[in-house]
Amino acid sequence: MKLVFSTLLLFFSPQIFAQITVAVADHANADDTIRYSQAAPLPLDLQTTGPNATWDFSQLSAQTQSLKSYEALNFNSFLIIATYGPIASTPYRASYYNASTALPIDQFSAFLPIELSNLAQYSKRSSAAITSIGYSIDVQGQGLPFKSDTIETRYQLPLNFNDTYSSRGYTYVDLNPAADIKFIQHRHRTSTVDGWGTLTTPYGTFQALRIRHDIEETDSIYQTFFGQGAWIAPPSFTTTEYEWWTNGKKDYLLKVIEGGFGQQGQGITSIEYQDNYLGLDAGITELDEQLVLSPNPCSDLVFFQTPILLERMEIMNSIGTVVQVEENASNVGYIDLSMLPSGTYTIMLHSSKGSFVRKLVKL
Repeated sequence: MKLVFSTLLLFFSPQIFAQITVAVADHANADDTIRYSQAAPLPLDLQTTGPNATWDFSQLSAQTQSLKSYEALNFNSFLIIATYGPIASTPYRASYYNASTALPIDQFSAFLPIELSNLAQYSKRSSAAITSIGYSIDVQGQGLPFKSDTIETRYQLPLNFNDTYSSRGYTYVDLNPAADIKFIQHRHRTSTVDGWGTLTTPYGTFQALRIRHDIEETDSIYQTFFGQGAWIAPPSFTTTEYEWWTNGKKDYLLKVIEGGFGQQGQGITSIEYQDNYLGLDAGITELDEQLVLSPNPCSDLVFFQTPILLERMEIMNSIGTVVQVEENASNVGYIDLSMLPSGTYTIMLHSSKGSFVRKLVKL
């Protein structure tokens, strides 16, 4: 009798949770929307994991919010529909697309006579996997598709504790004849479901699985706007992404990113979590309009202020060479240009929602 009673206590104890499985029904589909809050990249305990773990991140505080939209392919250009729509080959038949910042079109646009905008990533959703099948970019308002030659698996489904999988993605973007620019993106992902237990955020407490993604990326860029055409190989970089998932919420509850381009060894660079509406939404266009960068022209110090936390600043000279980099975790401060000669510069201010580009003249 004591054994039966003890077993019942264990079964109904609020401290013990069963492992969950994350299946395709727990992932978003076309026309879904999810609201996220972005928090300052403060230190978090990312080492605690394993079976029946407890992750308490209730101290997170929203700085901004954004609405992640899973868009259907109903009104895309003919080229995009032909590439990712119902007549596309099965691996490339997209379920939805999302706005993306995975390719550096902001950097390209700063030096081109044409307008690049609206980078989108296309995904296929099935019971076995969620895959990244390619991108599209608006060139002078015309949507152009770029399929991934090697399709990357973001999630191998269903997900259970101790599952491990790896995948590669290869995408070749050629903007000819609009511009003589080519871009190669090569990614290698290794993912492990390394924990299950209880997650607490400002949004609530949930039974969750934790997935760790280690992503190595090597890119190459071909350009002709700085003289003779040449391939440029930026440094490879590694990003570690930690995601917590539960059932029925359509996307990760919490995502924490360590590293990224130019961020090796810089610790946590991004934190976002599902949340209720707090009235903090701001699109990148609105944020760009609110950016203060003065005086311009300037002498040595330039004051900056934005409504969102900046993660990194890059200053490029007139031939596109990065001459100064500022690692920053602030939305207000000064940029010291005293070590740079007089001239015209392009300054790029990177945030979790996108990048701002400005021309700056130093007297």
